[in-house]
Amino acid sequence: MEIEGNTRFTRVRRSINSVSGWLEWVGLAALVGMVLIALIDVVGSEGFQWPLPGSTEITSFLLVVAIAAGLAFSQIAGRHIRVGFLIDKLPRRGKIVLELFSSVLGLGLFAMIGWVTYDYGLRLLSSGTETLLLRIVQYPFAFWIALCCIPMCCVILIELLSYISKMLK
Repeated sequence: MEIEGNTRFTRVRRSINSVSGWLEWVGLAALVGMVLIALIDVVGSEGFQWPLPGSTEITSFLLVVAIAAGLAFSQIAGRHIRVGFLIDKLPRRGKIVLELFSSVLGLGLFAMIGWVTYDYGLRLLSSGTETLLLRIVQYPFAFWIALCCIPMCCVILIELLSYISKMLK
């Protein structure tokens, strides 16, 4: 089972990396929005005695957008927390087995998070839940998290297939 040399596999991985890169740009734009909201709020409240109404609500939703958007790209770039000092002491086969096990757990976790937040978004949509001050509907943000879990699951699945390929060699 040669996975690394398979061109179809390589194309799928490149397309998932591309989607993850675009999502990261959305997350970066949300972070810039958070900075601008904080700046407007501070300048408005300190300089003009008029804080930005709903700045906390807006910042909270932008934070949801930023965090969810960066999940898959962070996994690709290896920025998620790993306990490397323990894994490094294992033999090669032990490392692969442990990485395989953690990938299976991660795939299950993010598949469950995606499903639960999708279901939660449907409930928010049917109930029409809004924020208190600005009346921002909340369901699109739950759907955003569920949507961002899809490329994350794909990235973990690709890692899982790669670990299986290494284990079989």
